[in-house]
Amino acid sequence: MNTSLRPRLRERMQRWMLRGRTPERLPVVLGQRRIYVLPTGPGMSFGALLLAMLVASLNYNLALGFALTFTLAGIGHLSMVRAHRNLLGLTLEAARIEPTFAGETRRAVLIFGERANRMRPALSIQSIDGPAEAFSIPPRTSSNSTIDLPAKPRGWHGIGRLRLETRYPLGFVVAWSYFEPDLGGFVYPAPEAGPPPLPSSGSNGEGRPAPGPDGSVFDSLRPYREGDAPRRIAWRQLARGGPLATKHFESEAGGERWLRWSDCPTSLTTEARLARLCAWALMADRSGETWGVELPGHRIEPGRGATHLRETLEALALFQHPR
Repeated sequence: MNTSLRPRLRERMQRWMLRGRTPERLPVVLGQRRIYVLPTGPGMSFGALLLAMLVASLNYNLALGFALTFTLAGIGHLSMVRAHRNLLGLTLEAARIEPTFAGETRRAVLIFGERANRMRPALSIQSIDGPAEAFSIPPRTSSNSTIDLPAKPRGWHGIGRLRLETRYPLGFVVAWSYFEPDLGGFVYPAPEAGPPPLPSSGSNGEGRPAPGPDGSVFDSLRPYREGDAPRRIAWRQLARGGPLATKHFESEAGGERWLRWSDCPTSLTTEARLARLCAWALMADRSGETWGVELPGHRIEPGRGATHLRETLEALALFQHPR
């Protein structure tokens, strides 16, 4: 078959099997109307052998030949039923996609549950165009399975269609089902390789006010946070009926560091700027200092730690690409 035709035929078959379903909310239970069964290559050979044995038994009127042929046919039929039952009632209970950087293989963790009190051996799960992961589920338990997903550009991407199949017990038939959970994950911008050093704490960027003689300069107002010093509260704004806010200062001597869009050269493309900000964010997180990020139309107040870094990377991933 033409190699360019095969993917299109496979895509059409998958759409027909999903029958226009939108991504499903978890848990996803496999019912009998969404499980398909077809013979494998060995199964086709086994069927041809049975046909030859049947013809020979008819020609030579061999009673033992008939008995052997129909016994093997019964075994083949039982193999088909067992393969179908191996998938029937399986439940995808939970799943998550690990965040990653653009260009890297994504990984998804899937948790399948078995509540019919029977062993589910020889299962395999895979994404479309991804490698298969084999696993089994003991009765009345759950099993974790990790699969690789194709790399994607930065943004928020769904998990896509998944294929769960089994060839248990004899490999004569394959039973499978497609499903698409309503689940997605972040792909962060790929950090720039060999980025320049972090901008200084009082970096002007473009058009920023210069620090004063004491090394600090008023930068902006931010919402009040518990623990802010009273001397930094914008009392005048509060007296005029404005919201409670805190003055934010920059300092040459340590203090909060800002990673600004305007700190990147204007000659860089949007993706190159995001890559540099991503690299700077990782460097600032490793340094342990307090840092914030300014993007066009979006500002992340200074902070530190894993939660702050994740918030920043998610903002970079969704820049001009909202979910």
